[in-house]
Amino acid sequence: MAKKRGRNTNKKSLIQWWMWVIALTVAWLIGSSYMQKSPTQMVSDLYRNLLGQPTKYLSPEQQSAATDVYKDSLRILHHEISELKNRSPYRKALVDTDATSLNLRSASNLNSDVVIKIPDSSIIEVIYFDEEVLVLDGEAGKWCKIRYADKEGWVWGNYVKIID
Repeated sequence: MAKKRGRNTNKKSLIQWWMWVIALTVAWLIGSSYMQKSPTQMVSDLYRNLLGQPTKYLSPEQQSAATDVYKDSLRILHHEISELKNRSPYRKALVDTDATSLNLRSASNLNSDVVIKIPDSSIIEVIYFDEEVLVLDGEAGKWCKIRYADKEGWVWGNYVKIID
């Protein structure tokens, strides 16, 4: 089991590395499009800006605007990466309910069919949490898509405690 966990950790690291590569590439392309410069010119300008040297292509006002665009893009990308991490598959979690079991439902609502009852304190795999916050029995929470016993479905996220 330790080997599997190690491989999974390496897989997560690789996925996170690729997410950063993609995010920076998108920021690079957005910035170059916004500034109406080639991507190569944008990298050159950014490098010179970081070194405190004047750029070949931008006025000081344009440099300031480019820096703001990069900062905004990076903030947005950081937020998007955080959301992707939330959706990264198969994080381990514990069912934590006052009842003896938790209903795994076919859809994210109380009217959907119960696929299986998951015993309290069971280990499950979280696929992702829904983004919509709802109120159920007076408590705000989100639906959570999970996998348990080779079945996928939805549970109320307030009864799921992430453990890894």
